[in-house]
Amino acid sequence: MEHSSTRPLLHQNGALFHKRDDYGETCCGLGCNELVLRLSEPTQRCLLERCERVSLSKGQVLYDRGTPLRHGYFIESGGCSITTRAGDSLPVEIHTLGMKDFVGVPLVLGMHTSPHRCTVRVAGQALRIQSNELIALIKREAELEKMILGYVQAILIHSSQLAACNSRHSLHQRLARWLVVASDRLGSPEVPFTHSYIANALAVRRAGITVAVGDLVREGVIRSRRAGMVITDLARLKGMACECQGIILSAHNRYCTAPSLRIAYS
Repeated sequence: MEHSSTRPLLHQNGALFHKRDDYGETCCGLGCNELVLRLSEPTQRCLLERCERVSLSKGQVLYDRGTPLRHGYFIESGGCSITTRAGDSLPVEIHTLGMKDFVGVPLVLGMHTSPHRCTVRVAGQALRIQSNELIALIKREAELEKMILGYVQAILIHSSQLAACNSRHSLHQRLARWLVVASDRLGSPEVPFTHSYIANALAVRRAGITVAVGDLVREGVIRSRRAGMVITDLARLKGMACECQGIILSAHNRYCTAPSLRIAYS
């Protein structure tokens, strides 16, 4: 479902503004997408002039399998889930995305339709850009191209590490890893997902997740709440997780950093 009550954005003096006649209404600040904030100010301006801020509603499908990719999204708040299917089985989560992420990787790789579904799981906001404008800008702005391709590289590392993790590590390690990574992507210690959702993300039975969550609560590293949980001791939770969480987080930090100056490619 698309939202029509949107306005283009401008970047001015380190803050984001809706593009209005008076440019007088500050709209973002610290809640902005981290990938956008890593860009230099000139490149940010080029990008934001082509973006509009949209609200993301829980359950909203940003794109579905086999449908045209009309937009890219830089998530500012809330969270989305990328899922795929294996035959007639229930969808399995590939990635949890938040304020450090870009929705539209297939678009950047030259695909016109989506191979997966992207669904909003936590309501929030995002910067939306039309696909043709994004591709044209990537071709023109080398800094943006480098940052986006770095993000794609991080996603590839993320995906391959998940394959190894799911086949080699215990449920408790995988749950701790999932919570650490989800919290990092959402930018919050609160992880508002149900046991059923996490069981689907890890492709295990819900009963197993309930037992593992109970163990983490007794250890004092998380606090359970209705329709979610809160991480109370991140350092200890990381210690309980497998090394995969460190590999995934470092990949995003390493490859998604854009240079401060534009790089000219030959």
